[in-house]
Amino acid sequence: MDFLLILALAFVPMFGYLFVLWWLDRYEKEPFGLLLMAFIWGAVPSIILALIAEIVFDVPLQMLGSGLLYDWTSSSVVAPVVEESVKALALVGLMLFVRQEIDSPMDGMIYGGVIGFGFAAVENVLYFMDAYSTGGMESTVELALLRAVLFGGNHAMFTGFTGLGMALSLETRHKWLKAFWMLSGFALAVMGHAFHNTFSTFWGYTNAGGAMLAVTVIADWTGILVLLGVVLWSYFLERGHIRRYTQTLARQHLIPPQEVAILQSTNRRTFTRLQALFAGDLRRWRLLGRYYQRLTTAAFAWHRMETGAAGAEARLRKLEGEIAALQAQLFPASPQ
Repeated sequence: MDFLLILALAFVPMFGYLFVLWWLDRYEKEPFGLLLMAFIWGAVPSIILALIAEIVFDVPLQMLGSGLLYDWTSSSVVAPVVEESVKALALVGLMLFVRQEIDSPMDGMIYGGVIGFGFAAVENVLYFMDAYSTGGMESTVELALLRAVLFGGNHAMFTGFTGLGMALSLETRHKWLKAFWMLSGFALAVMGHAFHNTFSTFWGYTNAGGAMLAVTVIADWTGILVLLGVVLWSYFLERGHIRRYTQTLARQHLIPPQEVAILQSTNRRTFTRLQALFAGDLRRWRLLGRYYQRLTTAAFAWHRMETGAAGAEARLRKLEGEIAALQAQLFPASPQ
């Protein structure tokens, strides 16, 4: 029973934060299969690879002896580089094999955050088991309030910076800018991780634990607020792509002009679908969901085509064919 409670303390807060992250992706939800794979990568392979690498690197660190220097080097130099590297491998895989799914900066943060939550959940289990073995459930709950609640978004925030950098690299044609954004995102992830671990390490070597905790909380939540600011910016960026694309379609008489206002507003989309649902027309409700999703994806492909992304035009043409088929079902021609 205690082990089940430990699992709940480790995973439930992560799922709560994960739901908030998923909800923030307003226009186009990422495929569930990819999100699940990202979470599993963070939860299993990343943990295993990080543990192996940290054990290997710990061998030469033993020469530093025990004490502050060893603890700081292990937790604030080795751990951030190793853990952010293994988590980033999944993002590299996404960039190589399903790049078309990363349509905006928001998507990079989503995948990075999901990987981070998976990593944090399993890491929490390991820390909570250790706390339980030495201090019982009371000690475990105290640690859970710190690791899973107060600092529960940390790993998602760190890897979110890596994902943001990779997504921003897709927004430019210049190779040096692509490299700059990817390296900058990864550097921010490592530095944020190192900063947090540094202050966590010093808690055990100073009497100013309260002050150290306050500084760590302020720094970590500042990073999270920065990413939330990027989420807001990304929302308006996506909205702009959709507005420009749908206005182009309206000028070409491919969609009614009044559809532009609906397609660029998440609230109006929801209201229109709810009208169909409350009218008992489940088929129309489903079709509208697919129609809005395809148009949104087409708007992002159109934007990628403008930036010269390979394969974007072919993807756009395919999506426009699917959109036309959905339009024929949703808006059949009136009988003459």
